[in-house]
Amino acid sequence: MKRLEAQTAHAALVTGDADDRARQEFAFALRNRVTGQLMPSNRVVFDRRAAAAFARTAGHAPETPRDIRTAMEADSWYRFYISARRTSQELIWASVIPAVGAAPPSPAPPPAGGTLTLNADVTVPGYVAALDIHCMPGGYTADDGASAGAVYDRGVYLYMSGLMGGLNDAVGQLGVAWLKRHTPDFAPQRILDIGCGVGHATLPWCDAYPAAEVHGIDVGAALLRYGHVRAEGLGKAVHFSHRNAEATGFADASFDFVTSSIVLHETSGRGLPAILAECRRLLRPGGIMLHIDQPSFRGTDPWGVFLQENETYYNNEPFWRRYRQLDLAELAVAAGFAREYVVEDLLTADVVRQSQNNEAVSPESAAAKARGFGVLLARVP
Repeated sequence: MKRLEAQTAHAALVTGDADDRARQEFAFALRNRVTGQLMPSNRVVFDRRAAAAFARTAGHAPETPRDIRTAMEADSWYRFYISARRTSQELIWASVIPAVGAAPPSPAPPPAGGTLTLNADVTVPGYVAALDIHCMPGGYTADDGASAGAVYDRGVYLYMSGLMGGLNDAVGQLGVAWLKRHTPDFAPQRILDIGCGVGHATLPWCDAYPAAEVHGIDVGAALLRYGHVRAEGLGKAVHFSHRNAEATGFADASFDFVTSSIVLHETSGRGLPAILAECRRLLRPGGIMLHIDQPSFRGTDPWGVFLQENETYYNNEPFWRRYRQLDLAELAVAAGFAREYVVEDLLTADVVRQSQNNEAVSPESAAAKARGFGVLLARVP
């Protein structure tokens, strides 16, 4: 866990006054108490009473994630824990929103060479607009100037306990390191980050490939407005544009590298295949698609699956559970990539420990996989 003051200051960041920061400190501390101290007690409750109570009623011990959920939801401790967890999540946003609402407009930073292009005709997919993902009021697509972006930037730092780094860019940095390790000779000239949000995972690609032209797209106009000011203030030239990842409008074979970070699990059963097919269409010969997201449930024990599924049940992540059961390699092949050029991997990372409700486990255990990120790479020959 980091301190709130460790978030890197930049031209767009809103932290608020002393009262705002006190509210944020409380939400930050509560979040960490829930995930770091209350959460591990769930296993104790399960082993000592919930499993036995389930067995008495069902006639067999709980075996599947569904069995475990039935057993735990009947226990008063688990209901208290889930209430505290949901409340802590909602308080994160509630502690940030007043500061953003009272903040003056961000000053224009010195130009770094990036651009911002908005489009009022963009079709926002229902799977993004229909609910407040992560319980963030208004969701990602509220067109409120740049406020949603400011709320998201500060809120994510609280939500992830600062473990994503001062710029919330740990996933982007992990992606850069993985790609350079596996494709050291790859030198893309044109990069596209889909579902870029405010650019947390976009900016590391600017540093990794300084000669490349970097683009970021999203359906959230407010996120893009904020992301543009943020990137310019940090001296990074990114071309942000308001586009739908299912049908971007870019020309065929117009990018060397298409990537996303923690995006695909928030898409639907129809949206995900369309996005992968669009990635294939956009790539030039020799191009690479790289997505970093939640890992598959394959090899994860029922208890670990049960804990992870809480994101779908209690954190407004309706596609999380289904996404982690998918065969992404098969979907990539169906999208037009040749199987021999498709790679799946796992990035183990402690940065998700507190946000993903995982217990302390040994690194070699199956449950440890839930602490990492899944990697899907596909290359065009």
